[in-house]
Amino acid sequence: MREPQSSSRMARFGPTAYPLIWVCGAHVVLAFLLFDPKPFLGGDNYWYMLLADSLRSGEGYRDLWLPTMPAHTRYPPVYPAALAILGLLSNSALVFKLLSVALTTGVVAFVFKLAKERTSDGELALMAGALAAATPILVEYSHWVLSEPAFTFLLMVALYAFTKDREGDSARLFALGTAAAILAGLTRSAGYPLILAIVIALAAGRHWKRCAIFLGLTVLVMGAWWLRNRLAVSGDLPYSQWILFRDPYRPELGTVTTAELFARFFENVKVYTLSVLPRSFGGRDLSISMASIYGVTLAIPILAGGFRQIKKLGVAELFFVFYMGLVFLWPQAWSDQRLLLPALPVVIVLLLEGTAWIARAIVKTEQRTALVAYAVGALLIGVAVLGNVRVMGEAIGCSKQYWGGNHYACYPRAMADFIDVANWTRDGTPADAIVVNRKPQIFYWYARRRGDNYPYTTDPDSIMSFIEAQDASYVVVDNWSATTYRYLVPAIQARTERFGLAHQLGNPPTYLLTYRKESGR
Repeated sequence: MREPQSSSRMARFGPTAYPLIWVCGAHVVLAFLLFDPKPFLGGDNYWYMLLADSLRSGEGYRDLWLPTMPAHTRYPPVYPAALAILGLLSNSALVFKLLSVALTTGVVAFVFKLAKERTSDGELALMAGALAAATPILVEYSHWVLSEPAFTFLLMVALYAFTKDREGDSARLFALGTAAAILAGLTRSAGYPLILAIVIALAAGRHWKRCAIFLGLTVLVMGAWWLRNRLAVSGDLPYSQWILFRDPYRPELGTVTTAELFARFFENVKVYTLSVLPRSFGGRDLSISMASIYGVTLAIPILAGGFRQIKKLGVAELFFVFYMGLVFLWPQAWSDQRLLLPALPVVIVLLLEGTAWIARAIVKTEQRTALVAYAVGALLIGVAVLGNVRVMGEAIGCSKQYWGGNHYACYPRAMADFIDVANWTRDGTPADAIVVNRKPQIFYWYARRRGDNYPYTTDPDSIMSFIEAQDASYVVVDNWSATTYRYLVPAIQARTERFGLAHQLGNPPTYLLTYRKESGR
């Protein structure tokens, strides 16, 4: 019997005929349905945009918002450089967000390509791509001006190139993978696990010449960045110091002991398994009990997918082990989906590979194995889509208000007050005024007044000495940060005669206080 023309047309243009178009298109649709036009409120996005401003202005790679404008040493320069170039067309956060959408869409494409390369199963690869397209964490980060999408994209290019060139006979793939890996290392410091994974994989495969070339190029390029930072005058702490704090927001608690570092590792394994991982796949609003159940359910096939590769660990598996080992050592105050995002593509591939392996071990027949694997994959995709749908109404409502002129739509009220105070400061204070505040990057973006964050210390004299050393004229007492009430407010209360009211806004108020310098200074 002849197949109906409409069915034939669907076969030619369906998702199995053009899988990359379908999975990438699905991600773009979800990204725009949940698009959040307001800036990320953590502050790092302002940092990246201001570093781009610094590069574009000819000042070099500097922290423009600090009074002395020192050389910046914390974040590698690739992502700010990309924003600087894009800013030549339009220096707009909304335009920068479109770059993030493009990068996360690229991640989806390479998840599909990596899964297909590893499994030679087009349907399973389609499942992997579709799951990546719908995963709430990737959809969420598609609208933030942060370096994670760029890092994850470059990471996926490198993993795909070295996986496809496992025999070491393609100079083109080796060059592509090497370039992507070095650029990833110059996008986030978390690129070092990728570098280590590639070196070990090349050495294990006895590709000695390629290993030497890769290592030489990496040392040359990334060594130049390291040397530049060693020679730069900067007061910023290296990441190794932040990792060792018991709590980066309470440095008075000191640094961890070896026993505490081991305890933190295993506690983070628990947190990521029972909370971060399931909420990455099912949405941030999953209840504690549902997240725990879903996390264990996901962990089993992920571990199975890794176990089946134990005798032939490749670059992807080695990166996953090294990277997650590093993440599990980070302070628990920073345990979040943001740190998991770069490992997410490998997690998705291992998850579906492990699911197929378990199904094969239980069902035995190839046809039923495929059906079980595809059914589980479809269920995972459904859960991810549902996680997006649960927040879609709120996201669309916020966007409507934003485009209608209410740019503070869905901001926490205290953060909106902080930004309003910054706007007032821009018009109501001298251009050379220095303002101590909790988020100096955000404050500078709106106020164009330099300043720095107060030190995290319970000693009022130390905070007052810091304000004096900054030559500050103003101090902001915000209403959203716990550290402000823990450190800054007690210091002000101990020296009330040195402060006066310049402006206040909100209820409870956010204050802009004048600061009177110590007599004779």
